[in-house]
Amino acid sequence: MDISNARNWNLRDIRNLIDNNVLEEKRLEYKACAALQNIYKDEISKDVSSFANSDGGVIIYGIKEVDDNKTIRLELDEGYDINGKINKEWLENVIYSRISPKIDDIYINPIEISHDKVIYVVDIPKGSTAHMAGNYRYYKRRNFKSEPMEDYEVRDVMNRQIRPKLQLRLTVPRYIPQDSTYSFRLMVKNISQVMVKYFAVRILIPEALIEGRNFKGGRRTHVKGIMYREYTKQGDYKQFIFPGFHVFLNNKFLPQLSAEKSRVLKHLKIYWTIYSDYNNPQEGDVELDKIIGDRIEKSS
Repeated sequence: MDISNARNWNLRDIRNLIDNNVLEEKRLEYKACAALQNIYKDEISKDVSSFANSDGGVIIYGIKEVDDNKTIRLELDEGYDINGKINKEWLENVIYSRISPKIDDIYINPIEISHDKVIYVVDIPKGSTAHMAGNYRYYKRRNFKSEPMEDYEVRDVMNRQIRPKLQLRLTVPRYIPQDSTYSFRLMVKNISQVMVKYFAVRILIPEALIEGRNFKGGRRTHVKGIMYREYTKQGDYKQFIFPGFHVFLNNKFLPQLSAEKSRVLKHLKIYWTIYSDYNNPQEGDVELDKIIGDRIEKSS
């Protein structure tokens, strides 16, 4: 289940979670309806702030976990009255009044489960600094739970806003009809508030897509049982990236890919890692189909 789209979920998505018994993980947590009560306001702030202090995520208020003969299964809870006291505005007020500093861009998605009942999907972004819960303590997600943070962890999270953060994008490929291949254009954007002086990227491309004559370079490695080739590139000397700006890398270090094979294997993923000034590596992945779309089909 793609939780990055939680802001647009509907009842069908909720039922998919339950039917497939998608259990809690670091970025997803379920809460029974009883969790939203006045006596649990500090607990609400603790859970929400722990996601922001970690890597962001989603809390669903209205799904309960049932321990059935040592097997955990999910059930839809009774829900909240649409016109009741516990509504979207009430939950927003609890979150914003009991977490300091305020977490920007939290989104509460009410989902109707019947004509008079709703549940709440709370989408929490990764915070740019450390956020304190209503009991004046800091929490972080650890082992799928909210646990108190150590002093060094609080300081580390507070330093997020002074660390660079880059975003990598593989743009629409350039199709070469003569040999039915294409190549990517690689863009690196600075989405932080500090200038980036030095950076490098690492790209993993499925070996099955690479044309034979372009196999030069690229260390072979397995990812989830599939053979990949690894390609790396450093930013050019003095290729500084100011906040909000982007640069395009020379893509000659990447191989040409087969358009014909990409049509068949477009479900495969391309993995990337970005390294930058004294920062932890940033990792991500994207499905080939989301990059190429139907451009190759139209070009051929």
